[in-house]
Amino acid sequence: MSFRFHKIIAAFACLTLLSCEKDFLDINDDPSNPLDVSLELLLPSVQLDMAGSLGTSTGGLSQITSSYMHQIVQRSNQNDYGLQGTDSGVQSPWLVLYTRALADNENIILKATEEEAWPYLGMAQAMKAYTYSLMVDVWGDVPFTEAHKAPANLLPKYDQGETIYPQLFALLDEAKANLEKESIFEVGDEDLFYGGDSELWIKFINSLKLKLYNQVRLVQDVSAEVDALIAEDNFISSAADDFEMEYGTSVGPDNRNPGYVQEWSPGTANYYISPYFYEVMANLNTFNHPDYGGEIDVKDPRIPYYFYNQIGEVSTSSSPENPCTYCYGYIDPNTDEFVIKQPALQGTGMVSIFAFSLDIDPNEGYGQGRSQTVAGLYPLGGKYDDGDGGATNFDGYPQVPQRLLNYYAVKFTQAELFLTNAATGDARLAFRDGIRAAFAKVNEIATDVGAPVISTTARDNYVNAVLAAYDAADDDGKLEHILTQKWIASFGWGVDMYTDYRRTGFPQLYDGNTDNLNYTIRTKEFPYAFPWPTNNLAVNSNAPAQKVVTSNEAKPFWMK
Repeated sequence: MSFRFHKIIAAFACLTLLSCEKDFLDINDDPSNPLDVSLELLLPSVQLDMAGSLGTSTGGLSQITSSYMHQIVQRSNQNDYGLQGTDSGVQSPWLVLYTRALADNENIILKATEEEAWPYLGMAQAMKAYTYSLMVDVWGDVPFTEAHKAPANLLPKYDQGETIYPQLFALLDEAKANLEKESIFEVGDEDLFYGGDSELWIKFINSLKLKLYNQVRLVQDVSAEVDALIAEDNFISSAADDFEMEYGTSVGPDNRNPGYVQEWSPGTANYYISPYFYEVMANLNTFNHPDYGGEIDVKDPRIPYYFYNQIGEVSTSSSPENPCTYCYGYIDPNTDEFVIKQPALQGTGMVSIFAFSLDIDPNEGYGQGRSQTVAGLYPLGGKYDDGDGGATNFDGYPQVPQRLLNYYAVKFTQAELFLTNAATGDARLAFRDGIRAAFAKVNEIATDVGAPVISTTARDNYVNAVLAAYDAADDDGKLEHILTQKWIASFGWGVDMYTDYRRTGFPQLYDGNTDNLNYTIRTKEFPYAFPWPTNNLAVNSNAPAQKVVTSNEAKPFWMK
């Protein structure tokens, strides 16, 4: 796929250069006669916009959702569940998804329908259903039935999520039917997801339907629909089928993973690693957070693939550049003595900050750009942590993909459906296969860049410990195991984790008001949805009034 990406990004760059001088709201000389852009150029444009706006950079939805799900921490409002309609983390992804990706995707649908280009039509319908499902999951009510009808309708109403979802299932059925039709059109390298392989798109469609049925299982009976999908058994069935955006290594034009570009520039990482997330994986509990796992007493071997320590091991001879709060210790600039902060972190290079500590942490004003632990190889293409340390300097692997819907997620979804009797099957087997698939994904990425792989022994020791705890748990505890392992596996893709937590209450999340720290205070409740972008509300007279994101009215329809 790397060759395909280089080829298409060059073509897309040409299209961008031709259009970027014009105002983004005035892209056509005549609005009634749009510039005739070919399907071959529209398709990768939509896919790049979609992946970027869902990813881990500051313009992607996975940024804030990963913060809310306590995988990363930032010195910002997200530190305490604070988010407003004026924030770039709300406005940017909406702008790219709704104003660009979905608008261009609608042009593909219209053009492909007119030309009877069935493969393009099926892919565009599948992407439309996928993108709208995520917008409903994040924002609740969104424009749908009246969306992208300009110039006839410039002020679309907002449809309720519960009325949109059924239309998405119908759209996916149409997409599948179109992909199965005979056609003189062939899609190739311009499809950055699957290279024009209709069979893989159909696997994605079935996997997406399974995901969406699982998300609504608490508010409607989906057993018949799910059992039919299970019987068909045509899902994403290996990492080779994963729905993800693979990137490249070129700087000009830039086709690198946007999260990598942001986080691995020298000394400017935006994200700290959540101490809670780290301690769940490291089998630690230094600040009275929820314990996961019962009798699990195994350190997760994926840690060096997830997190990269710029300091190999914090010590008196290798201290963070400034006083730190979540670290083994640091040299006090006033006394030149080494101050131990977290004894349990001895032997590690972990340097981070706590959630809920904004404007409270006494060390908040100190920068740690060359010392902080950063997102590593697996989530966005950083480096494997070999223990030697070294400051980030664009020396990672920017081709690492943005994961969206992967094989391990399908298995965890099946495990949840089987456990809750929403479908018939072996929940434990699906759960085990999900964990193994998650490890296999890490090893796939490691192999691709020449990093060491996790041994089968290390994997099995961890999996067996988790399964033993799973077997000892009641059904509620078993569900916690499934959702927690899915949360761990999904680092770098936060949107579905945000949805899963609101649906199930799992994984358990850290609360700054119940820990044993005197510099963390949670002042806001967990948000049920994102606020709508203020700019959009201001220009659309048919838009609703801004929501209170912690109110019952803000809950997505699939929350029981």
